Amino acid sequence: MQIAVPFILPTSCIGAVGSLLRVEDPLLALALSPLALAGALAIGYGMRVAAKTASAASTWPVPRWLYGLAGLSFLALTVVLARLSYAESHASGNAAFSITLAFLAFYCAIAGVLCLGRAFIRGPKRLAFWVFLPRWLLDSQRSGRGHSQ
Repeated sequence: MQIAVPFILPTSCIGAVGSLLRVEDPLLALALSPLALAGALAIGYGMRVAAKTASAASTWPVPRWLYGLAGLSFLALTVVLARLSYAESHASGNAAFSITLAFLAFYCAIAGVLCLGRAFIRGPKRLAFWVFLPRWLLDSQRSGRGHSQ
C-alpha cells in the first residue's frame, strides 16, 4: 500500500491526459508516452519520499474532531467537483477539464473516507486509515493507550 498509493495518483492523471492526446494526435501520444510515464514515476517517487519524511517527523497528535471536520469538507468538495465535472462535460465539451475535475473529485472522496475513518474508528482498526503511519500514532500504540485524544 505504501508503495502503490503515491504512484497511482500521478500515473492515472498522466494516463487520462495521454488518452485524450491519443484521440487528437496518435503519433504524438505514442512519442510522448515514455516521457509522461517517466515523469509520473518521478512525481510518485517524490510524493512517497515526502510523505514518509513528514510522517516520521510528526510528533503532534491531531485531534479526532479535526479529522472529522476535514473528512466532511473533503466529501462536500467531492460533491461540488463531481457536479462541476458533469456540467463542464455537457456545457463546453472540454473533455480534458472534465476528466481533471472528475479525478480531483475521486481523490477528495478517498481523502474524505480516510479522514472520517481516522476520526470515528477506535483501536487498532484505526491504523488502516493511514498510508504512512505518523510517529505520534505509533508511540501511542506502543505505550498501550490505544487511542489519542
